[in-house]
Amino acid sequence: MKDSITNVLDIKPNLKGAEIATILGWNKKEINSFLALHKDSFIKNEADYTWTNKDPLKVKEIKINFPAGWIDANRFENEVLAGCDLFGDNGRASFIFKKNTKLLLEVIARFVSLINQLNDCGVKVVVDLDNCSDSHSYLNRAGFFELANKGIIILPKRPSSSTAQRFKGNSQSLVEFGEICPKSENKQLKDDLRTSFITQTSPEYANVATLFFAEFIGNVSDHSESKLKGFSGLQLYSPPNSKKHIQAVISDSGRGVIATLRTTLKHHYPDLHKKYPEGQEESDIGLALEVFSKGKITRFGKGSGRGLGFKSTSDNASRFDANLSIRLMSFSIQLIYRKGELISEDILRNLTFIHGTHICFDFIID
Repeated sequence: MKDSITNVLDIKPNLKGAEIATILGWNKKEINSFLALHKDSFIKNEADYTWTNKDPLKVKEIKINFPAGWIDANRFENEVLAGCDLFGDNGRASFIFKKNTKLLLEVIARFVSLINQLNDCGVKVVVDLDNCSDSHSYLNRAGFFELANKGIIILPKRPSSSTAQRFKGNSQSLVEFGEICPKSENKQLKDDLRTSFITQTSPEYANVATLFFAEFIGNVSDHSESKLKGFSGLQLYSPPNSKKHIQAVISDSGRGVIATLRTTLKHHYPDLHKKYPEGQEESDIGLALEVFSKGKITRFGKGSGRGLGFKSTSDNASRFDANLSIRLMSFSIQLIYRKGELISEDILRNLTFIHGTHICFDFIID
């Protein structure tokens, strides 16, 4: 709590306890009690009951600006983050939204995973939505603030109530972010996502929707090995002068598919271990392409009957116009399917490091 309060007062000094509580989304009484007990670190102005830090917080700050307009995955990686080393020290990372910044669901999933990981590593994180009330409202509706760690500072404030919870299930075009519970089947979350997906498309998408959510949500619940929440969500987009499309995302902040697979790769798949040696980004990319395009590769070995789901999902997706993106460590792969064929494998390298596996299926609807 001390670090979070200190960080708030370093950014916005002379705040009352209630104002600090509003920014952090914590209980006002707890904040006031903590301040009163720590006057060695915080100074109270008795005239207006505001607080400041006793000593200035000397931290290196990185400011990351979101441009105006729609931000897709490519803009997020190549413009917003642009290969920043955000895990380099325990300074402060401030993410600043412009008035008309709008994030696609795929970007929101990567963004909330990144800031949670930074916060978990001791980086002081600020999400500044002061000038972007529309995005503040949408992020609340999608369930972003429930996923964001409590130690993350949200400006102008964290919502006092969750519209994602209040209106949950009321929208056919949005499935709010739902937590993937470890060692659980997550049946309700899978059903909600599948039902919404088919409602917005047609019954012919039933198989691919069932396989996608079952395989990837199951993979997170079984193998994440992270205390940070894995989650999934869905959003229908109807852009003017363009075809409708649905983004379905699944993210987790665990070891990631490749790091998990490498724990037993030499034992179960010696040829792949030799072909894709550890410690090289190109090897990781090659191994990831094997996993997602060929399948039948799992840390449990060939005789386990596992590892088929990624390939089955890709095969089913290839029947439609769809983009499958996989974000791992410092690279991303996008498999582009059109008219039943894989037409492109687009790879982005040397990206800002993000732990875990972050997947988006983007289906184009006729």
